[in-house]
Amino acid sequence: MERREVISNFQLMSLIVISTIGTSSLYAPATLVRYAERNSWFLVLAGGLAGLLNLAILMALNRMYPDKNLIRICKHVLGPWIGGLLAFAVIFYFIDVTAWIVREFAQFFIVALSPVVPQSWYLATGIIMGAYAVYRGLEAFSRVSEIVLFVIVFTFLGIYTVLSWQYHPEYLLPVLENGLLAPLSGIIPVASWLGDLMFISMMLNHVRRTKKTAAYAVGAVAVTTVLLMLSVLSCTLLFGAKASESFTYPSISLIQNIRLFRHIERFDAALVAVWVMSCFIKLTVYLWSAQQGLADLLKLKKPRMFLIPVAAGIYVCAKFKVWGLIELGRFYDQQAWYFCLFQYAVPGFLLLVAWLRGDGGKSKVGA
Repeated sequence: MERREVISNFQLMSLIVISTIGTSSLYAPATLVRYAERNSWFLVLAGGLAGLLNLAILMALNRMYPDKNLIRICKHVLGPWIGGLLAFAVIFYFIDVTAWIVREFAQFFIVALSPVVPQSWYLATGIIMGAYAVYRGLEAFSRVSEIVLFVIVFTFLGIYTVLSWQYHPEYLLPVLENGLLAPLSGIIPVASWLGDLMFISMMLNHVRRTKKTAAYAVGAVAVTTVLLMLSVLSCTLLFGAKASESFTYPSISLIQNIRLFRHIERFDAALVAVWVMSCFIKLTVYLWSAQQGLADLLKLKKPRMFLIPVAAGIYVCAKFKVWGLIELGRFYDQQAWYFCLFQYAVPGFLLLVAWLRGDGGKSKVGA
């Protein structure tokens, strides 16, 4: 058996923030203004509350079963047959999300870097990078995430600060003119982004738990919500809601407006670098979760032996996911219920069954 890997609370926080904010920050402003226009910031706030709900469910399951990940919890709570089928569905979800991330990785570079390079090269690059990180182990890419977190947070805050003198506060007025409920028509897409925490259900039993573990996790969701809200607010304050909707990647258009000392520009390269780092971490955590899930479901003693076949399957799936960028964005928007089904419904159902079994009073303190 491979030795058990352990990560710190801060590394868990880093993985949550990076995996959640990186990809969604690029296209979230364009998507959310279709639902809430200038009040998209309120929609992000509601999505943050949904993310906290998802986190609370996952943490409650972990308190009941501190030595088990989500796959083992499925089998323990629902039995080997029904629980095994649900566990297989969760593993499929991990693999499918990884394929979506790899395809998004390739599609972004086709638009932002070079459309001449074949898509298959970008796909292969993304999956090879992720597979190598998974091969090195959870501890390895968690240590990398500690460094990447500071780079991402300070880059985003720097962008929004430098642009602040170009903002038009009047673009936010009137505030919530149609009431509190009208902007919430887009709650499912934003909840699927800020509730994108399924991977931590496979990691919580690897965390060196302390009394502050829950605080770190809640802090991660809060940081993600604030950064995404700043992204939406910045695009709205600079371009206006209608103009933000017309951009493919509003955040890149946002950063192209930065000019320092009249000569220093083209800061969009910095945002591309940050996005690549965050996409890499997100790809890695879901691929690692899929590998761990297969190891637990099939009781594999050497799960790394299956890494190459799984990665190859993800490559094939990613290649035929969608035809292009428009279809990719439409799926994330219109089919967001698919992600919410696994993010909220599956853990919520397991928690309900666990309470009905009487396991709610059997919480244990993890080592």
